[in-house]
Amino acid sequence: MPFLAIKHAHVTFVVITIILFNLRYFLRVAKPNRPLPTVLKIVPHINDTLLLITGLWAMSVAKWVPFGNAHWLGVKLVLLVVYIIVGSITMRAVPRSLKSSIGYLAGLACIAAIVYLAYVKPF
Repeated sequence: MPFLAIKHAHVTFVVITIILFNLRYFLRVAKPNRPLPTVLKIVPHINDTLLLITGLWAMSVAKWVPFGNAHWLGVKLVLLVVYIIVGSITMRAVPRSLKSSIGYLAGLACIAAIVYLAYVKPF
C-alpha cells in the first residue's frame, strides 16, 4: 500500500480522535450527572488502536526511527504518552472542576504540539 494512503488513513483517525476527545469532554461538562453513552466509551479505544497501527505502519514504510533519523517523531511519541495520561485524568476528574478544565487544556496543547511536529517535522 502506498505511503500516501497510509498517511491519509492515519490523519483521518487523528481527526476522529480529536473530535471524540472534545465531544466526550463537552458532554461531561454539559450534563455532569449523566454518564457518557457506552459507544463513547468504546469507540475511542478502537479508533486509537487503528491510529496507532497506521502510525506504526507509516513509520515502517517511511523508515523513520524515533530519536534516530526522525527526532521529531520521538518527541511526538513522548507527547502522545503525556496526552494519554492527561486525557485519562481529564475524563476521570469531576466534570466542571479545575482539574478537569486544566487537563482538557493540557490535552489540547499536546494535540496541537503533536500536529505541529507531524506537519513541520522540524528536526
